[in-house]
Amino acid sequence: MRRVTLLATAAVLSAVACTPTGPDPTPDPSAAPAPTATEATGTEPGTQLDFGEPATLVWQPAADLTGELELSVESVVEPRASVFDGWLRDDTMAAPRAYFVRVRLANTGGSDLGGQAVPLYLRDEGGTLGAPWTLGGDFTACQSGPLPTPFDAGAEEEMCLVYLVPDRGRIRDLVFEPTEGYDPIVWTGDVEEQAGPGVRKDARKKQGRRG
Repeated sequence: MRRVTLLATAAVLSAVACTPTGPDPTPDPSAAPAPTATEATGTEPGTQLDFGEPATLVWQPAADLTGELELSVESVVEPRASVFDGWLRDDTMAAPRAYFVRVRLANTGGSDLGGQAVPLYLRDEGGTLGAPWTLGGDFTACQSGPLPTPFDAGAEEEMCLVYLVPDRGRIRDLVFEPTEGYDPIVWTGDVEEQAGPGVRKDARKKQGRRG
């Protein structure tokens, strides 16, 4: 699968366990270590979902941090090109097609995930993955970016993410894929088109495909 990384995301690292040199102490059940990204319970890799259906996502943004989020892709809108007037340079990419993806998130784990980028990618019809763009806090049409700071256990948020597909490519689906080789969790559904200021209409039915 070809991958285009549009924003730098946190690398997924493996924690290195230290082997004690002395005799093993008696295990204390009350001091059991927290589950790692592979041990924690989450939605099964490869799960296929419709827009609006939640998944529990478990991944390791850093060596000492395991994240657990409940996330649902609520809607995908193709905005009018004019909303980007003054925001994108002519050389940003070849003839981009934009999508606004609205998601609902809840921190269901025990770690503060503030400032972390969720590895949720837009996959186009050619199979290329693209990460969300951050255009700045003044871009009110869709204030895309990482999770707010702080984002402690129990925090909830609705966010809008901006994705740009080069060469007028079209969306296939949204995928959670924290590492290469991970069988992604996939969301598909209808894509709406922004017909005018503050107005949206369903323009293409069944555009997203399961894959």
